[in-house]
Amino acid sequence: MTAVTVQPANENSDFDAIRQVYYQTWLATYQNQLPSTILKELIPAIWHPEKRWQNMQLALTETNQVVGVCSYGPARWADWSEYGELYSIYILPEYQHQGLGQRLIVPALKALTAKYQQIYLEVLTTNLSAQKFYTHMGFYKPIRTVLLMFRVVK
Repeated sequence: MTAVTVQPANENSDFDAIRQVYYQTWLATYQNQLPSTILKELIPAIWHPEKRWQNMQLALTETNQVVGVCSYGPARWADWSEYGELYSIYILPEYQHQGLGQRLIVPALKALTAKYQQIYLEVLTTNLSAQKFYTHMGFYKPIRTVLLMFRVVK
């Protein structure tokens, strides 16, 4: 396996490559979890990682290929404006289940816990693999609609 480093994104990051990671990961992860009509309508241009690069970690190979992305920041839901939110972790399928998710999330959680007393994320109820990962990372499940998971900062 190619060596992968995790580092913060910057204004010169390859945002087209980041969009491709989002796109490819969605197609692979949600093929049996979302209606195919939704997945068929996806195009990489719907994602705008250039708007969040200040709160983004990237996983890069030795040749600077983007293989994973984690983005985070203030809550997007107005009712939870005092919370931090883990927006997403997307890792290309061939790089999943190798510890890269944990390497991406740790600096994100460190940044979030410096600013917020509580952190949340949203996970589909059908995404059992992600639920297991987030539970391992200290999140718990208080709501079961789309499935919101929270992490209380100690």
